Amino acid sequence: MTESTTASAEVPHVITGGARGVGLATARRLLDRGDSVVVIDRNPVPDEFADHPKLTYFEQDVADLAGLAELGATIRQRWPRCASVIACAGVTYVGSFPDTEFAKWNEVLTTNITGAVHIVHAVLPSLEATAEAGERADVITIGSIADQAYFDDATIYGACSAALKAFADHLRIELRERNVRVSNIAPGYIRGAFAEFLGGLEQEYTQLGEGLLLPDDVAHVIEFTLDQPAGVHLGDLDIVATAQGWA
Repeated sequence: MTESTTASAEVPHVITGGARGVGLATARRLLDRGDSVVVIDRNPVPDEFADHPKLTYFEQDVADLAGLAELGATIRQRWPRCASVIACAGVTYVGSFPDTEFAKWNEVLTTNITGAVHIVHAVLPSLEATAEAGERADVITIGSIADQAYFDDATIYGACSAALKAFADHLRIELRERNVRVSNIAPGYIRGAFAEFLGGLEQEYTQLGEGLLLPDDVAHVIEFTLDQPAGVHLGDLDIVATAQGWA
């Protein structure tokens, strides 16, 4: 775990996968409005954020569970209160289940499910402290519409999406009396640098072209979810491009 920080000790949003894609778009939106953000990612944040006074960056792979446990303890100590944890880190990979080495599936499982559950568990005490102070506290998981739309070569990716949704649905009930809100956002195809991992789905992805969702489209929904009044709770949200249509 390595750290780069200039952020003050405020009440931050903790974002895994915050250096790319949806996570980066979300971090940018929150920073632009003056919020503090903690980014956890195995990739470096863009240079534009290198010296941002409201950003703390930890270089950490969420699939490294020992490192993530250490980081969780650091976050709880430095930020006794957090505004949200937004689990964006994920591996987008589809392929034939029997013909793919299990090491690849294990990477998807560990990153998309175990890593997400781990960081939520680690930061939860800081969220509960925020809720106890009468402020909004949120858990937001980012899955995909593969949680309910079934297609070839997405057995593990889809199973992870479904598991993440189930985790959020159960946790929502468990945390309601603690006033911590839990939402699961399931996007469709998003424009980005992962077409090479889509296998047999690449043609459909490519055909959508300019009609694909942008990472900022999903980030806008995340921001909307965070901004609901404390007594309003958004649960499961599907978001797809109009050109895609199905979910």
